[in-house]
Amino acid sequence: MRHVPVQRHLPSFSAHFLPQGKQDKLFETCDEENWGEEEEDEEEEEEEERQFRRSCTPPPGQRKGRRQRLRAFRSLYLRLYKRSVTLPFHWKLWGGLGGRRRRFWAKRREGGGGSGGNDVGRAHNAMNSDGAALGANYLREEDAGPSLGLPNGFSSHPSDPQSILITNVCSIGAQDGPSQNGLLPQDDLTPPPEKEVTPTPPPAALTEEHVGCVQSILDQFLQSYGSLIPLATEEVLEKLEDVFQQPFTTPARRAVVQHLIHSYQRMPGNALLRGFRVTYKRHVLSMDDLGTLYGQNWLNDQVMNMYGDLVMDTVPEKVHFFNSFFYDKLRTKGYEGVKRWTKNVDIFSKQLLLIPIHLEVHWSLVCVDVTKRTITYFDSQRTLNRRCPKHIAKYLQAEAVKKDRPDFINGWKGLFKMNVARQNNDSDCGAFVLQYCKFLALGYPFTFSQQDMPKLRRQMYKELCHCKLVP
Repeated sequence: MRHVPVQRHLPSFSAHFLPQGKQDKLFETCDEENWGEEEEDEEEEEEEERQFRRSCTPPPGQRKGRRQRLRAFRSLYLRLYKRSVTLPFHWKLWGGLGGRRRRFWAKRREGGGGSGGNDVGRAHNAMNSDGAALGANYLREEDAGPSLGLPNGFSSHPSDPQSILITNVCSIGAQDGPSQNGLLPQDDLTPPPEKEVTPTPPPAALTEEHVGCVQSILDQFLQSYGSLIPLATEEVLEKLEDVFQQPFTTPARRAVVQHLIHSYQRMPGNALLRGFRVTYKRHVLSMDDLGTLYGQNWLNDQVMNMYGDLVMDTVPEKVHFFNSFFYDKLRTKGYEGVKRWTKNVDIFSKQLLLIPIHLEVHWSLVCVDVTKRTITYFDSQRTLNRRCPKHIAKYLQAEAVKKDRPDFINGWKGLFKMNVARQNNDSDCGAFVLQYCKFLALGYPFTFSQQDMPKLRRQMYKELCHCKLVP
């Protein structure tokens, strides 16, 4: 439907603008010969013209302007009187009485003028009246004394104060007995005293001897590991229980021990020992290398290679671990670049070959089962890298030819292990690879998951410092 604009001028005259019953009169036609000769009274013409104007509705523009004015007046009224209901009453009452209100309130202070309800009722009547007559009557009524009744329907006070009878009294002070209205004495109205709750004694805090023992435990731990990264609160609590033969696993004591550990770490010189080193064979780990095991840091090659050698030395007749740079050299330079890496090792006499794969920022693992001729690819992010098993297969064939082991030239199969523990972040891939190596070498099933990584990182830190795996 298309919108039709409203006309701003008076439309042409039509019959439907007139009320029913006046059309015939206004449009009464005469004969041609008598047209214009009839004379009408001037008052009758004016009356008809006024009726005609009243019968016609105002044009839309005028109606709109009237509505706008009404809205403006209503908005002004709301702004003036909306904040308080009694505001118009006070303005009109005080403005109408003028200077007489002083005498009115002076008389009230002196004790005359009747009750408060009577005064309010009279003031309300004075507000609604128009003219000074009602105001004068009000003042004369004020001077004459209280009336016989109140405008709100209540009866006036009796003239004789002795005739006032108080039947019910509610006393809030001290009483000798119950009152006539049946209320209990004050002692009975007061709430019963609350039951005394015996406070539970707080758990015994750590004594000075306990605090001193915690300090010595932390000092010894710092000297053994170079930092408090692999420390867990449970270890401190267990040592305290072993020393004092008391329970220290309560929430209060645990909180105190945790506070002591945090305070110890914040002390200068106790965060870590910069000169701390771990040496194993040709591997040397500094605090920067060990720090990669903290939190969600990425593991570097030094930690990866030393831990791999620990795995290999745990079961040397079964496992051979390749350096983390092996696959990168094989991929870029071929077999000629890595043929000297196993000159003193017969890899075909081993059962498992563990080859860490580092591609840009992600760690994965290739496990070669020599007896079954299988090349299995382990990835905690479950990405399929088909080139990696092919490169390893070509290397094994070339190594078999060089070592004169024709049984291992053919028959290799590549597999992707999909039902393995999966990481939920972008930083624990190296930790997963080290756990794959350890569990495969020891023959354990994969029972760890992402939730176990913080604990496993602390455990690997200790294993590297002690240069020995913990089964």
